[in-house]
Amino acid sequence: MKKMCRILASVGTLLLTACTVSSNRSTQTTSTSVTEQKKETPEPKETVSLEVMEALHAYNELLDNIDAYDFGMGDVKESATQYSVVYLDSEVPQLLVTRYYDREHIAMNMIFWYESSTKKCMAFNRIFQTTNPSQNSTSDPEGTGMLSLLEGNKGLVYAEQNQSTKETIIKQLLTYKNNGIVVRNLGANEYGSLPNNAKLISLPIDDRQLLQ
Repeated sequence: MKKMCRILASVGTLLLTACTVSSNRSTQTTSTSVTEQKKETPEPKETVSLEVMEALHAYNELLDNIDAYDFGMGDVKESATQYSVVYLDSEVPQLLVTRYYDREHIAMNMIFWYESSTKKCMAFNRIFQTTNPSQNSTSDPEGTGMLSLLEGNKGLVYAEQNQSTKETIIKQLLTYKNNGIVVRNLGANEYGSLPNNAKLISLPIDDRQLLQ
């Protein structure tokens, strides 16, 4: 009888040990499976809309053919050409192209936008003249213009100052609305209360990293 009890006790111990090992293996397998699943799950990536991608591609092609556009300087050869990708209070960016003319101490600026319905780039029918920041000369024009980007991509501000009186004679806000550039004159109080300007990133025409 005692021998029988010992045998049953031994069998019970073996069964308990087997269950414990099986349970540990199951836990280890589950843990490994979860770890592998975590490794296989890709990190979420920032997505760019198709229209934005189309616009950037179109701007890239436009810069390849920028000489076809008239910057209002006739046969005068530019010293350098730069571009900036700007968001004028819109989901799809616009393109600002600036040509510098060192001898004339000025820069001429054109704004383009992408029209998704026609798949074409459109040019604004006004050229903005600004000073060439690399030049200091007494032969500057009577009116001196400046373009700056509003904080939060809320538009471009064009301001023109009279060199003699130092008075800001033109104060305008440029935004993109209804498939076109809208220019709105600003009053003195509104102009003075505008938020801080954001940095306008400009790159040489042969550097297309903003469009890639």
